[in-house]
Amino acid sequence: MIDQIKRITENKKTLILFLVFVILGVIGVSFAAWILNFQQTNTNVVATDCFNITFKEDTEAISLNKAYPITDEEGKTLTPYTFTITNQCSSYASYQINLEVTNDSTLTNYSYLKVMLGENTPVLLSSNEVVQPTLDNATTSFKLTTGYLDHNESVTYDLRLWMDENVTANDTDSMNKVFNSKVTIIASYIDHMPTGYEQCVDKYGEDSIQCSILADADTAEGCPTVNEDGTVEVTAAEDTNGYLCSAPDDYGTSYYYRGNVENNWVKFGGYYWRILRINGDGSIRMIYAGDASVIDALPNKSDVLKNGYNDRDTDYTQIGTSRYNNYWKKDNIRESSSAYVNYDNAGVGYMYGNRDGITEGSIAHSTNTHKTTETKYYAQSYSYNEETDQFTLVDPVGVLGSDMSEEYVGWYTMNSTNASTSVNYVYKVTSVSVSTDAEVGYAYVRYGTTSMEKAQTNTNDSDIKAYLDNWYEEHLSGTEYESYIADTLFCNYRSLGSNTSSSYNQLGYGVEPTKYRWDSSSNGIRLTCSNQNDRFTVDDEVTGNGDLTYPIGLINTDEVYLAGGSEGYGISNSGYYLYTGNTYWTMSPYNFNGSGAIVRFVNSNGNADGNNYVYNSYGVRPVINLKVDSLKSGDGSASNPYSVESV
Repeated sequence: MIDQIKRITENKKTLILFLVFVILGVIGVSFAAWILNFQQTNTNVVATDCFNITFKEDTEAISLNKAYPITDEEGKTLTPYTFTITNQCSSYASYQINLEVTNDSTLTNYSYLKVMLGENTPVLLSSNEVVQPTLDNATTSFKLTTGYLDHNESVTYDLRLWMDENVTANDTDSMNKVFNSKVTIIASYIDHMPTGYEQCVDKYGEDSIQCSILADADTAEGCPTVNEDGTVEVTAAEDTNGYLCSAPDDYGTSYYYRGNVENNWVKFGGYYWRILRINGDGSIRMIYAGDASVIDALPNKSDVLKNGYNDRDTDYTQIGTSRYNNYWKKDNIRESSSAYVNYDNAGVGYMYGNRDGITEGSIAHSTNTHKTTETKYYAQSYSYNEETDQFTLVDPVGVLGSDMSEEYVGWYTMNSTNASTSVNYVYKVTSVSVSTDAEVGYAYVRYGTTSMEKAQTNTNDSDIKAYLDNWYEEHLSGTEYESYIADTLFCNYRSLGSNTSSSYNQLGYGVEPTKYRWDSSSNGIRLTCSNQNDRFTVDDEVTGNGDLTYPIGLINTDEVYLAGGSEGYGISNSGYYLYTGNTYWTMSPYNFNGSGAIVRFVNSNGNADGNNYVYNSYGVRPVINLKVDSLKSGDGSASNPYSVESV
């Protein structure tokens, strides 16, 4: 079928950008004043016999009065103009969004304007590719972006414009000028959805290293099957072959490395990294693989790069070890009582909320044995000292084990022969079973979070987040390399698991037993992160939560499985590229079993099923994301890794 193109040209069907620069008539005021108005008010439709594209405004017109040059950070906070493009037909469509300058504009220096589309890095309008105008009254047209839509698929864009901070009073050609422009969309029918490689070449050209990586995407049967719901059917480990596979993520289609891969090496910032995947937004996700200054000086460098370690005492592939979580913090400052967040559901969080009250477990955790000849103390109530984080029984009663009965269900105890014991928890009696000795069932009572929302409020840094932030601040922040790092999300999947049992009530707060999604792989392996609150980003609050300090995080268990990690506790895999011979943390919660928070790790034998309490110390392998098309040289081998530096 011949491609058909329909342009949006009628004034009533066009988004109008009306920017007026006016010199203020007051002595001493030297900056221009802006008025920015979007005048379109109707929904636009582009239609042909084979498809329809709707162009719909989602927000009111932007109006900036008496504006002045501002920084990019300020520009990003401006209220955007939001519009949605929808492909309403059964055909595939490609589209191109242009900003066309009309002939009634008198501003000709387009380097004075900054434009930001979506979450893309703000750029000078003049830096966009100049294309053929489609409007009869347009003098210049700038291509803002291109894309593709499947049938019934939509895409939404936020558009922001502002005066660049570098404009000064000396730039007289910006004064008393008018800038008028219109957004146009060119859409055409296509007979198939382009591959990742084809889309990459369309944007960055055939010489792009990123595109050459995508050209290796496996189209045969070597990759796991992707289900309609986006989950991936990983049925076995991969330790022999190497693949580049695909699966949906929160940005689009992600291309991930799997198995015995040898061409995903990167040397960046003075460190070796392994590419995990190319994210759906085109950013490049990498995991730390060693200090180049150390490894390059080793006589057995090639062996170290291949195996990840020299011996168990030399952990080249990690920056050190850390607990995942340990002491409670309040407003990100360690509490004076030195209480442990491990004893609360909040402890599975990469960040977590302040504790706010006493929680009594509603499901029995375990039993204590009360021998017939022992006297232990029980009470019908307790007191709590928040300053010391200590519980004390109120008017305790000594009870012989031989006298225990169901009468004491609902009472409280320290399981102690000392009436005046004070500790940071209380046992609540849930059952009493007497044979020879009494078996006393109990649930914990602690001071902690009183709702799942509170437990998952991103107020306090976990120990491992603080550890990673300190490393980033010392080694990447403020360097020339930082500008290459993207604000792409990290997923701390705190959604609840579906494979529940009577021992878990899935409440997700305090001491309530809770299984999270990665309590079992039967909950589905995926690269999408269902809750925005768990999508950790720095500035992006559209897709992510905007709660990070720096754009650094950890690998998650989904990525380990997809990379080829073995399923089944104790089964080893030393053949896939994430194997290091050391145990290192992921950021995937496992469960809270009633007494402690547990998070997943990668075992020293390469197994993906490791999990343990968050107070344990394991290896830390930072994960960062490079911006789209950052790689400029190298072939991805250990001897010639990809680099952001041109040769």
